[in-house]
Parts: sequence; C-alpha cells; structure tokens
Amino acid sequence: MKMPVKQKPYLPDRFILPAILIITAVVFANTCSNSFIENLDDNVYILGNQFIRHLDWHNLKEIFSVFFQGNYHPVTLLSYAIEYKFFGLNPFVFHLTNYILHLLNTLLVYWFIKQFTGKIWVAAITALFFGIHPMHVESVAWISERKDVLYTFFFLLSLISYVKYLSVEKKNSYLVWTFLWFLLSLLSKPAAVCLPFVLILLDYYRYRKISRQMVINKITFFLLAIIFGVITIFSQHSFQDNEKINQFYTVFDRIFLVSYSIAFYLVKAFIPFHFSVMYYYPVKSGNMLPTEYYATLPVLFLLIWGVLKSGRFKKELVFGLLFYFITIALELQILPAGQVLVSERYSYIPYIGIFFIAGQLYVYVKENKLMLAEKIKPVFMPLLILMAIIFSLIAYQRNKVWKNGEVLFTDVVTKYPQYSFGWYTLGNSENSKGDYDAAIINYTKAIELSPTFTDVYLNRGNSEFTEKNLDAAIADYSKVIELAPNTFLAYLDRGLVEDAKENPDAAIADYTKAIQLDSSMPDTYYDRGNSENRKKNLDAAIADYTKTIELVPAYTDAYINRGNSEKSKGEGDAAIRDYSKAIELSPNIFSPYFDRGLIEEAQQNYSAAITDYTKAIELSPNFAPAYYYRGLTELGLNQKDKACRDWQLAQQYGSPLAADARRQYCK
Repeated sequence: MKMPVKQKPYLPDRFILPAILIITAVVFANTCSNSFIENLDDNVYILGNQFIRHLDWHNLKEIFSVFFQGNYHPVTLLSYAIEYKFFGLNPFVFHLTNYILHLLNTLLVYWFIKQFTGKIWVAAITALFFGIHPMHVESVAWISERKDVLYTFFFLLSLISYVKYLSVEKKNSYLVWTFLWFLLSLLSKPAAVCLPFVLILLDYYRYRKISRQMVINKITFFLLAIIFGVITIFSQHSFQDNEKINQFYTVFDRIFLVSYSIAFYLVKAFIPFHFSVMYYYPVKSGNMLPTEYYATLPVLFLLIWGVLKSGRFKKELVFGLLFYFITIALELQILPAGQVLVSERYSYIPYIGIFFIAGQLYVYVKENKLMLAEKIKPVFMPLLILMAIIFSLIAYQRNKVWKNGEVLFTDVVTKYPQYSFGWYTLGNSENSKGDYDAAIINYTKAIELSPTFTDVYLNRGNSEFTEKNLDAAIADYSKVIELAPNTFLAYLDRGLVEDAKENPDAAIADYTKAIQLDSSMPDTYYDRGNSENRKKNLDAAIADYTKTIELVPAYTDAYINRGNSEKSKGEGDAAIRDYSKAIELSPNIFSPYFDRGLIEEAQQNYSAAITDYTKAIELSPNFAPAYYYRGLTELGLNQKDKACRDWQLAQQYGSPLAADARRQYCK
C-alpha cells in the first residue's frame, strides 16, 4: 500500500498546532467563569445527583449498573464524581474539565487528520474550525454535556489507533486499542455506536473499495455497538419523561423534518447565526409544515447530484459528507421526541467531516488540481482567515450567553417568545434564586401559551405556596389534577398546602391518594402522619411514621414525631427509645433532648432530665422552655438558687410561666 505523501506547510509543523490550540484556548477561556445551568440538567446531573456524592467501591458499582436520566454513560458520571470528591460543587472546576477536554479533542482532530491524510494543511484547517466553531459552544460551555466532549475524546483516540493499524502492516495491538477506546467512548455516551461504520469509511478512503474481510474484521465492533444500542433502548424506555410527539407529525412530515435537520447543520457550519439552546419543532399551519422544510429535500438531492459530478474531488466530498452523515444520523429525530428538533451539540463530531472537505479544498486549490484554481487561490486563504476570525468572535460572545440559566433562557424567550417552554424554564431559574414573584410572572406567561402544560402549574403552585398565596397554590395543583389525574406530586403538594391552611382532613385525603399512586415515597407517609397527629389520631400517626422509618431507617424527623405521638399516648418508654434514636442519627438537634427530658422528669429520672435540658440549651440557647423545665427539676432536687437562675433566663427569653415561678419561689 502506498502511504500518503506529507505536504510541507508554509510554517513549520511545530508552530501550526500550538497556534491552533492557543486560538481555541482564547476563544473558549471565558466559559470557565460561567455558573451551573441550574434550570437545564445541571441541577440533575450535578447539583442534585446523589451518584456523584461518594467515590467508593459501592458507588462505583452503582454508577456502572444504573440508567441515569434515560442514559447509560457511567464514565461521564464517574468524571463528575471525581471532581466532586476533590473540589465539591465548584463550577469553575467542572467548566475547566470541559474546556481542557475540548482543547485535547482539537489536538486529536489535528493528529487524526494529519496521520490519516499526510496533509498538514488539511489537518490544520479541520482542527482550527473544529476548535473555534460557535456551534460547539453548547458542548463545551454546558457542564451537563460533558458526555459530548468526553466520548469524542475516546472516539478520536479510537480512530487514531485504527489509522495506526492501517499504516503499520495491520498490527493487531493497534486494533485492540481501537476496540478499547471504542468501549470507553460508548461508556461516555452511547452515540459512539456509529464508530464501526466510520472505520469502514476509513477503509474505503484508503483503499477505494470495501471488501468482505474489512467488514469481518469489525464484527466485534458491531457486536459491541449492538449491545450498547439495546442498552440505550432500555435506558430510554425506563425514563418516563422521554415525551414523544409522534402524533403531531405524519410519516410524510418526518421525511422533511429529517431533511431539514441535515440541511440545518450543513448551513450552520458555514453561516453560523441565530443560536439558541432550543430549536423547537415547527408549528403546522393547515396541516402543512413551513415552506422551508419542503425546500430542503430537493436541495439535498441537488447536493448529492453535485457530489456525483464533482470529478477528481469526489472522493474527498464523499468521505467528508459520509463522515458527517454517519456520525449525525442517530441525532436526526427520525422518530420525533422531546421539545427540540435540532441541537447545536449534535454537530460536535460530525463537523469534522465538513471541515475535512474545507481543508482538502484548500489543498486542491493550492496545488491547482481544480478548475479555476489559479483565480481562486489568491482569495482562498484570506477567506479562511476571515471566517476563522468571525467564528472566533461569535463563539466568544456566545459563551457569555451560557453564563447561567437566567441569561440562557432570557436569550431563548427573546428569540422564541411564542413557545411556552422557554418561559417555563426561565421561571424555574428565578424560582431557584428565590425570586418567586418573577417566577410566577413567567410561569403565567407559559400557561397563557400552553394552557395544558401541567409542569408549569405544578411549579407555579410551588412558588405561590412559598409566597403564602395558599388559595392560588391549591388552584394550580387542582388544575394539574384535572389535566393529569395520576400526577403524584400534585396530590402531595396540595396536601401540604391544606395542612398549612389547617385543613387536616383535606390534607389526609390528598396524601392518601398520593400514596395510592406511589407507595414508595417516605415523605408522603411522614406528612400524612403529621396531619393525623394534629387530629389526635395518634395510632394512625404512629403507623405512618413507622412506615416512613421502614422506607428510610435514618429518617430523624420520623423518630422525633413518632416519639411525640407516643408521649401523647402516655407511652413514655417507647417515646424515649425514639428520641434516643433521633439523637443517635442527628446529635445536633435540640428538640429530642428536650422532649426526652420531659419524660425523664415525669419518670423522676431527675439527673437524666437535667442532662437533657442542659444539652438542649447548649444547642438552642434562646429556647425558654428548656430553662423553665430545668428550673422545675432543680427545684424538685432542692436546688432553689439554680432554679431561680434558670427561670430568670427563661423569663428573659419570653416565658410567662417562668415569671410566675419566680414570683412564687424566688422572693
């Protein structure tokens, strides 16, 4: 096999790659100062993710054996766990990891293309535009998209190992490394299942044909891809929030949705404009899609015809476009699902194929291998430089939009004010900041646009509840129940509001319905137990607290409240056991010490009672009843001076009983 001849660039090779990496580093440096996007997955993947809170053998087994948010990407979760272990929830560290991985990926793109083609300028142009392109901002600036930059890292290492395999007399050790990097890529994001087809594409480019042996050599790769494909199907099936919208679009519509998606990414590669984290499905008018969707299919056929007629450049076009299509095919929403039709992050690997074409075109023009090359040559490099400058500036500015959730979704509602999801998510951001009035305004806007959007009513109800607008909160939860009668959270949250309104019967009815819908949630039993306790249904309350403890044996408040109910029933020993367990679990809560002290005093265990009152005072120095009852106990032990001092403090902290005791005993 004849190896490709390496080209000599205008600048030494050792200067080109550092220059590309420096430019990319400068363009994306400002992502490291961004915060978490708390209203778009970062709250789930990072801030509220219990899987990353521990880095031990048990947790590692959990990470590698569970589906998370409809995905199986344990290596990505592991990377979060490592960061959390050493740096906690520091957004700079999480962003820095994405930033470094993007720089490494840019380096690997250069290395892969240079090794594969032997053409330094093809590698340089491909790597430069991969590194600085604005469409890649989402993958780098969004911490939850760590899976993109991480799976790409291993994907590229796999391709590099395979090129080594092709170049070094089919040395099998390189094929083994190709397989291992492929496995790590799959464990970072299942989208890597397309890699075996890319390997066959590399064979085609190198040998200009695809033989049976080439396919046989990749059987293990295809088997692994099939396994992860099945895993992905199961993981997405397990995630009930994977809302499908197939009912809105016919099979005929889907053809044009797919053709539009293919064209969308191609156009954005060269004319990056109108960026958004959300690109919604089109609204049909008279059962028809917008005109531009129908126009994309003939344009794509025209593009295919142009490729077939492209003469000596056809090989480069076919390779680049097939690389693009193979790596983006799984992201084309052939079966429509979710809120968005296209996403900028899906272009991360596929654009390597597009920028490869641009690099090859430059080389062909430079070497006069194309018609009109002499006329194009003087402007080609300046055009590439101008594009690089423009793309860099756009990417740098776009990074700022990812500063936090509020900035990001303000951008969304500015561009798509007619869609409810942006207003809803902006409301979530304001809600997380504690700006409940602003959140309610945005939730209301979302409801005006989508009157059946149940999540908006649920979250507006939560904000109304926090703001003590109890009737408004109940109205929102009731609307959710009207629209979706099996919504567990609506009953639970409405029960909490009914409790706050001192309507225990209504609260108990809602908690009971919530338990019927999901009997595995301990908080529901706990809250119902509180309502039963308020109604003096002590046996029912104890039963609910007991169920709570069965589900969560370390539920401190359930032990405390069960102890309170047992104390009210006169079951002092049982109450002491529960208070003692609560103290064992949470030794810095004052109330179980105080309540245990009351029972010990009643049982005439005065020394133990004083010890508990003293501990309660240590933990809550302004708690007047602890001083008052310690004083009573001391009086019973004939320690009148101590009792008077305690009652003086109790009176100081607002106890009227202490004032009476002082008048009677402390003259």
